[in-house]
Amino acid sequence: MSKAIPPIFARASVLALPALVLALAAGGQPAEDDVTVKARIAGRPGHRDVRQVRVLIRDAGRFDWSLKDDRIAFDRPDDDGFYDVWLAAADGTVGRCVTCDNYTFHKMHVLSPAWHPGGDYLVCQVQMVAKKLKMELADLATPWRGLHSELWAVSKDGKQAWQLTGARDRGGAVLDPFFAHEGGRLGWSERTSTRGGGRYGQWAARLAEFRIRRGVPRVGKIETFVAGDHRGLEMAQTFTPDDRGLLIAGLPLGQSENGLDLVRLDLEGGEMAALTTTPLERDEVARYSPDSRYVVWATDRNLPSLSEDRRRLPWRSDLWIMRADGSGQERLTFFNHPESDHYLGEAMITDLAWSPDGDRLAVHVVSAGLAVEQAIWIVVLDPSYRR
Repeated sequence: MSKAIPPIFARASVLALPALVLALAAGGQPAEDDVTVKARIAGRPGHRDVRQVRVLIRDAGRFDWSLKDDRIAFDRPDDDGFYDVWLAAADGTVGRCVTCDNYTFHKMHVLSPAWHPGGDYLVCQVQMVAKKLKMELADLATPWRGLHSELWAVSKDGKQAWQLTGARDRGGAVLDPFFAHEGGRLGWSERTSTRGGGRYGQWAARLAEFRIRRGVPRVGKIETFVAGDHRGLEMAQTFTPDDRGLLIAGLPLGQSENGLDLVRLDLEGGEMAALTTTPLERDEVARYSPDSRYVVWATDRNLPSLSEDRRRLPWRSDLWIMRADGSGQERLTFFNHPESDHYLGEAMITDLAWSPDGDRLAVHVVSAGLAVEQAIWIVVLDPSYRR
């Protein structure tokens, strides 16, 4: 039985956020005191178990947190505008660039790194004709970023790289790789048709065998999985903790592209369990906690609509948390709430990962305050979440 979400704990003092917004917009590095905010003080919106919300890495995009050695791999744009993959320590200290010196990726975007559980390889999404696309930051937060992309494996020192997929040969596109916990399977989302599924086309979940032989990564048999009546936008999220199932953000027939729901799909028997049923709300970017008790995901639930002339991002979202069976759904962050201590104006969450010990969440947030910008934030939870 899943443990109930813990009770209310003592609150600590807060620091205001305006200095953070101004510092980020100016391009400067805020001091630690300027980027630290603690939720739920004096009635300000915030979840009872959130102890701290702060910027971890500025100007950083999608990422993965290695469970083996507590390192973060993330993508960020270089001076030439093309994305590369970088490494950082768990405290946010940025180290070396992994892909900058590999000429294989010259004038390509290298995005969305995923650590192999062994820690010696990364699998990345590589946009191979990026110079023709000239995507803005907001576009790179949508499925458009998968166009003209393939999956590549990269050695952790960045010196070697191997192309894994041939989606473009099939007229497809790929997004957001992720590994099974045991490392023998690789998952991703792939566009299967340009027709249907709304403006982004039809997408499905792909799984493949992943093997490393004599130091060379390869994928084997590729399978396609569709959850029930999802025949349009279907985005693979992650494996279930036992690797026997898949968490999918799917678009049931008849719902608009903003009506994604979360479904747990059994890979052997095909049984499905809906975790969210919100036809008018977008539920995606879902991850299980390391101890398997919780799922955290991004949603626009309870966010008021913005008129077209006011919108600067494709959609907005905050984090919510629920038990693994879908019960006990509660809002966790308040980036879009004007009265919150971590209000960012207009914010969209496009990636997240739990820390190896389970008491922190790293979150990729695209925000439109004084300027459209991106950063990886850290959400510190009560120690009771630690596994």
